[in-house]
Amino acid sequence: MSDVAQVEIELLGRSFTIGTPAEEKETLQEAVRLLAGKIEMIQQHGKVMDADKIAIMAALNIAHDLLKTKVGEGLEMAAFQRKIRSMSEAADQALRESQQALF
Repeated sequence: MSDVAQVEIELLGRSFTIGTPAEEKETLQEAVRLLAGKIEMIQQHGKVMDADKIAIMAALNIAHDLLKTKVGEGLEMAAFQRKIRSMSEAADQALRESQQALF
């Protein structure tokens, strides 16, 4: 089992201590920098909002960016997830039909 590193971060004027596997410390710090950047962008371009709203907007922006990320042959992540879900449903349906034919 990996060692847990305690990482001190600050976002929106609040300090947090987050435990993460030691080998993922750099990834967590990069995620914090990404989130801090989104928060700063929202604060500079938006109306005055409370910290909770800013954090939610930043998280939604990051999630939206992730879903727009292209994978494979230019397929967006959201479209990729829909295709996988559709294939899984088709496989489940085919399995149900084949089981019904046996009985």
